[in-house]
Amino acid sequence: MALTLSLNYPAAIAVGHKIEVTEFADTRPEKKRHKRLTWADACLYPVVRDLDTGIRYMSHVHASRGENGGLIIDPYPLAPRSDLPVSRVYHAVVKACTLVLVDAFDNQYTTLLVEPVE
Repeated sequence: MALTLSLNYPAAIAVGHKIEVTEFADTRPEKKRHKRLTWADACLYPVVRDLDTGIRYMSHVHASRGENGGLIIDPYPLAPRSDLPVSRVYHAVVKACTLVLVDAFDNQYTTLLVEPVE
C-alpha cells in the first residue's frame, strides 16, 4: 500500500529510487501528547536516505539541538542525532516526488509517494 510522506525540507528523489525511511518516537509526556507537534519536534518528519545515490535528507532538528543557525553555517553531521529515539525504519520505492517553494517562509517542502518493500 502506497504511503505519502510530507517533509519540511527539500528532498528531490527520482521516481524508482529505493529509499530508507527513519521515523522517530514522540517522547513528550502523555499529558502533552494532545498538543500539536511543532517544527522542532523530530518525530513530526522522518529522515529519508536515497539508497541509489547514498544521499541522506533531513531537517535541521534531526541534525542539531541548537537554534536554526541563521546566517551562520553550522558543520552539520552526516547522520541524525544519536539521542533521537527511532520508532521505525523501513525501505520503500519512490512512486512520485513533488517539491513546493513556499515564498512566505522561503522554504521548500517535499511530498513523496512511496511504496514500502520487504
